[in-house]
Amino acid sequence: MADLEVRVRRASSGADVDDLLAISTGLWREDAGTHDPEVMNTDWPTQHGRASFEALVDDPDRVGVLAEVGGELAGGLMGSWPELTPYVRLREARLNSLWVLPGHRGRGVAGLLVEEFLAWARERGAPYAVVTAFAANGSAQSLYERHGFGEHTVTLRAPL
Repeated sequence: MADLEVRVRRASSGADVDDLLAISTGLWREDAGTHDPEVMNTDWPTQHGRASFEALVDDPDRVGVLAEVGGELAGGLMGSWPELTPYVRLREARLNSLWVLPGHRGRGVAGLLVEEFLAWARERGAPYAVVTAFAANGSAQSLYERHGFGEHTVTLRAPL
């Protein structure tokens, strides 16, 4: 598998919805299920994902990026270009989620997905891109830092 080329492309049709759903389901089960299962609804993809991703493929302010190796799904990413609100003066592109199937990790798939997202964000004129990662997910933080992301805000939580 190491010899196979990674193909990265933007989701563009209803046929891509199943792949986006598979990526989201894997991420929610692994990442949120590991780092915050008490708060995060790990069933969100099966409950709401299909409708969300069906809308994504036709929305110019959202992007799905899929990676394939040898014609098989290897990973994916979802991002958005949120509208301004009364308390936000500058639009930022948001990398909402990224997941690489376990058998394809360590081969640069995640980095290619991030680069495609950043290209999409630049096409929109975004001055910044933002992403959130669990504090306990050091590998995700390292990935994002390699692609120019740096700490901007920190969210702290206290049990009550």
